[in-house]
Amino acid sequence: MVVTTGEQAKLRILCLHGYEQDSSIFRTKLRQHIAGLADVAEFVFVDAPNVLQPYDIDGMDNLKRAAAVRSGESLDRTIRGWYWLKSAAPEQVCGLETSVEFLASVLRDNGPFDGVLGFSQGKFVCGLMAAVLCAMLENRDSALDSGHPELKFAIIASGYKLDDSRWTYLYEQPLRTPSLHMYGVLDTMIHVSKSIDLRRAFAHSVELSTLGA
Repeated sequence: MVVTTGEQAKLRILCLHGYEQDSSIFRTKLRQHIAGLADVAEFVFVDAPNVLQPYDIDGMDNLKRAAAVRSGESLDRTIRGWYWLKSAAPEQVCGLETSVEFLASVLRDNGPFDGVLGFSQGKFVCGLMAAVLCAMLENRDSALDSGHPELKFAIIASGYKLDDSRWTYLYEQPLRTPSLHMYGVLDTMIHVSKSIDLRRAFAHSVELSTLGA
């Protein structure tokens, strides 16, 4: 590890925002943690490359958003995601290839990173993407052609495994990246059993559970 003036270099952490969010929202949510860890860690935020359409977005206001777009009104901000769900049964996702290519460029141009953080208060995509990134770096996956070394740690909240048959190979071998998994036992977005299933895919994992989401 590179050291300067006799002190250990700061940890560099890649931060992946959640579904329907962006880097600015995620940075705002983590502002207290960023300030508290300013002496030991640098947090790097990036925007997911996929711009979601109203019919891709979760929530009670889907119809309202769709009607606004049809009438020519613009959304108040760009809504982003690392992928979106094309089919639930069987699971098929779209846009993940684009996100993998984007993250490869981030690793090449802005790396190296010590760890990855995917956390978003009950949303799931960021935690999933953190796991995907770990798996691809460990397997030297050709789809993630970045030359980046394996990550030293991952912090994953409300994550779960991809069931899309094109991506299940990522979990065929136990993942070596040390990981912290956080989830709510009563999370209504992602059932706790799914988060536990993802944790078990990591050989060196620690869990932190709460009652809430």
